[in-house]
Amino acid sequence: MTDANRSNSLTVSTNKQDTKEDTKKDAKFTTENSPSDETSQKDKSAKTGGLWFLSIINLLLILLIIGSAYWYYTQVLQNEDDGLLELSENLENQTQQLQNQIRTNNQALTQLEASVSDKNNALSASVDNLLAQVLEYQEINDALKRQINELSGRRPSDWLLAEANYLVNLAGRKLYLEQDLRTAVTLLQEADARLDDLNDPSLLPIRALIASDIQALQQVNPVSTTSLALAISGLLPQVSQLPLELLALPEKSEDETTELSNDISDWQDNLKKVWRDIVGDFMTVRRLDEPLEPFLAQSQQWLIEQQLKFALTQAKTAALNEHFTLYQTSLQRAMALIIEHYQIDTPEVTQFMKALQQLQETNFERDYPSKLNAVDALGDAIERRIERQFNNRDNAL
Repeated sequence: MTDANRSNSLTVSTNKQDTKEDTKKDAKFTTENSPSDETSQKDKSAKTGGLWFLSIINLLLILLIIGSAYWYYTQVLQNEDDGLLELSENLENQTQQLQNQIRTNNQALTQLEASVSDKNNALSASVDNLLAQVLEYQEINDALKRQINELSGRRPSDWLLAEANYLVNLAGRKLYLEQDLRTAVTLLQEADARLDDLNDPSLLPIRALIASDIQALQQVNPVSTTSLALAISGLLPQVSQLPLELLALPEKSEDETTELSNDISDWQDNLKKVWRDIVGDFMTVRRLDEPLEPFLAQSQQWLIEQQLKFALTQAKTAALNEHFTLYQTSLQRAMALIIEHYQIDTPEVTQFMKALQQLQETNFERDYPSKLNAVDALGDAIERRIERQFNNRDNAL
């Protein structure tokens, strides 16, 4: 029971007690003060009836008030119950929403924790890799420092050996790339001198290989192709000074003979022959069965001169490139042009032909060795010394 119900019940009970006390007092008052006459009795009965009427009216009013209060209380309580029900539903909905939001937040928090964990793992892995690289670089740096210290304290013999290796490699480049035979031999001799300065008996096999390479190069044809090219260059300006054969005369016909016949019947022919011999001392008459060739035109003369110069230039280029077959072919072509179009019996052409003949007879074919044997031997010796130094260093550590 609520506080309002309790207060209403107390009010009704007090009202009832008051009415009972009033009736008792009235009854007592009537018994104590009742007159003996009838008038007084009538008055008393009238008063008692009015009091009862008032009491009933008061009771009805009290009941009406109590009913109204109860009805109001029930309406208010029902409204409060409806509000409380709606409020409880709202609270349940809000609670459910809060739970859903909390569940969603928990899931997001779990995903975030997983992502953060993955990132932390990746970051830790990258940090580990960086640390490993730093350690590796530090080791490399330490190794380089040790190598620099070793290089700074190397003996002069190591430098001489490296210099000899460089000279041998340079000789190979001069020989196979530039065909410079003389420079290659000189470089090999200098490399042998560096090894001789070392005074190391273990390098004697390498010096023997260098000596064999020098002998092999000295056996190669020593003719200088540069000298041949310069000689041909000296002949080129002389081409314009050579006399051309401008008129080609036919050969003398020897069909007619001056011999006399011993037969008497040929006396007329013999007389004609004698007459020709006598007249021939004063004038000569020849019969030609072939037409005379005309003089060479200026364009033809220029063309023949350019062809001869081209053949000589081609021979010069072949000599520089050591193409012996092309060299021979070009010189033969030049000689054929001179024989065909120039005056062979003149001194200029004769000396020019002698020079070409001498150049053609010069053989500059060369058979180079496939490789220099000292190159690999020196490289192996240097590698062995480096490995020995590293092994000594590791043992010292």
